[in-house]
Amino acid sequence: MFDRLQRSLRNVRDLGFGRRDIWSRARMVFADLPVDAERVRGWLPAPLRLASPARATVFIADYPETTFGSVYREAAVLLHVRLFGVPMVFCPWMVVDDDRALILGRELLGYPKKLAEIHFAEAGGGFAGAVTRHGTEVMRIEGAIGEREPDPPPGIGRRAVNVRSLMTFLPGHLLLFRPVETIHACHRVAARVVLRSSSDDPIGIAGGDATAATIRTCDIGTSPLSMPLRTFPVGPAFSLGQLDLRVR
Repeated sequence: MFDRLQRSLRNVRDLGFGRRDIWSRARMVFADLPVDAERVRGWLPAPLRLASPARATVFIADYPETTFGSVYREAAVLLHVRLFGVPMVFCPWMVVDDDRALILGRELLGYPKKLAEIHFAEAGGGFAGAVTRHGTEVMRIEGAIGEREPDPPPGIGRRAVNVRSLMTFLPGHLLLFRPVETIHACHRVAARVVLRSSSDDPIGIAGGDATAATIRTCDIGTSPLSMPLRTFPVGPAFSLGQLDLRVR
């Protein structure tokens, strides 16, 4: 029991006080695409506003090594938003295939994680990734891997804002943070994205050729003294209105 407590305290320390390789050698595919503003505007708590034009970054990731002992895969939709004019991303939907990663991500950083089957494969100069929940494939990213990207844009290393609450029906708060992303290699991808809605995952907000896409190998961590910042309160009405996205 004492060993488990020590590991838990180390996880909190690493996230809050700085370690650049909490996730080592992560392999991640990011794809940007426009979205229907009317369909996603209701996913944002006040005072967040959609960026103009409305757009999202979707990603599928494979994490072969973590400091908290999990080897897992992850996928998400990140909406580009502004908080009083400051650009950042907001995560309305995220899935993983590991329960430890689910619990840590929800409790510490407010990511609305759910469990899913996640496929991540590279072969013959191409990439194919997919997410299946309850028998329905809700996300797919495919494409040819191209030239090296000499000046990679941020992937996971963007300023982020999430909603964190102890329980779905209790008031919560916005949480601001910025992961540290150390990129070791990055290539362009001619990617095509399919987002498909189901009764449990209404994420069919866009699809087609990505406006930009990359595949990269990176380490992910936090910088010293980067404890997430709690800001504005979020009432229970927001979370209760987002049960399909965040809970089911």
